[in-house]
Amino acid sequence: MRRSVRVVLGFVLALLAVGGFLWIVGPRQILAELTSVEPVTYAAGFLAVVAAFYCWSEALRRLLVSVGDASGAVGGPRYRAAFMSGEFLKQVVPMGHSGGPVFVSYAVSRETDAPYEEALAAATVVEFVNIAASVVLAGAGLGVVLLTSDGPVTPLFAALLVGFTVAVVALGVAALVVNSRRALVERLVLRVAGVGRATVGRLSGRLRAALAAERVAATFGTYYAAFDRALADRAQVRRAAGFSLLGWALFLAPMYTSFRAIGEPVPYALVLFVVPVLSLVNVVPLPGGLGGFEAALAAVVVALAGLELPAATAGVVLYRLSNYWFVVLLGGLAATWTSTRLTGAPSPLAPLTDADGSPAEPATDGE
Repeated sequence: MRRSVRVVLGFVLALLAVGGFLWIVGPRQILAELTSVEPVTYAAGFLAVVAAFYCWSEALRRLLVSVGDASGAVGGPRYRAAFMSGEFLKQVVPMGHSGGPVFVSYAVSRETDAPYEEALAAATVVEFVNIAASVVLAGAGLGVVLLTSDGPVTPLFAALLVGFTVAVVALGVAALVVNSRRALVERLVLRVAGVGRATVGRLSGRLRAALAAERVAATFGTYYAAFDRALADRAQVRRAAGFSLLGWALFLAPMYTSFRAIGEPVPYALVLFVVPVLSLVNVVPLPGGLGGFEAALAAVVVALAGLELPAATAGVVLYRLSNYWFVVLLGGLAATWTSTRLTGAPSPLAPLTDADGSPAEPATDGE
């Protein structure tokens, strides 16, 4: 199935899920809450989102500078637009967050002098740094919530703690394997590529050629060489971590401003803990986790902040408008300005250059 068809189908299912959730809660009650929105407070959340993505794009730019000579020219409006184009792909493709570095590096490499493999290596490091930053903020929020709470630990809060712990352990193990068990990772990658050649490769000669063992192995070596260069520049990694941490703090602000805008404020410490945890454990196979994320977040706000369900749902709707749909809008506008195309994004295993370094046609699943 073509990627564009999967995206459209995913959005149809996602909108049905969101619509069903809103219908169950009660559209009239939600609208009654939304009529009291204070516009200036709410608008601050949109500005925070713009600032957050600037910080995250700057974190990637800092690492790109340390990866290769060509990356020194990375920057300016074209680069920022390319970064947002990659974020657009990540947001609209079902389960797109799992391939976030691939989409961002694809968009950046098309609009700058940074080679795809180097951009992918830097984007992977930034992805780990971003996850670590979200975990740090979630831990800080958890600490404040525990220190200021005088009630018993509810089953829902305990479930969030378990999910947070499992996610942190899983991500730590993944980071350790990627960095220190490279032979194992290469064997797994080559095996997955072999499965791809034997299945979807039968439908696309271009994809079958891109997943050839020698091309995948060459990409693997180039990727890890750039990965090592990015990690070796510890000063730039620290700067990237600082921008990532600030980006996450700004990205979480819209939830706080959304609930404050309707006169139902929730503690910022709770925001710091809940949103990263739900983002880490969200496995809904729809664009942006639509439907499942909204229902889960509203339920958590009701249980932990004591709000009524219509008020919690109204706050979540406002939050997702600024935190998700606004990002899709910005990314879509950026993608129309740049050369980023939904059907052009590569397979995570397929290089954008041939073994001799010459440009190759991107292998996609669009055929």
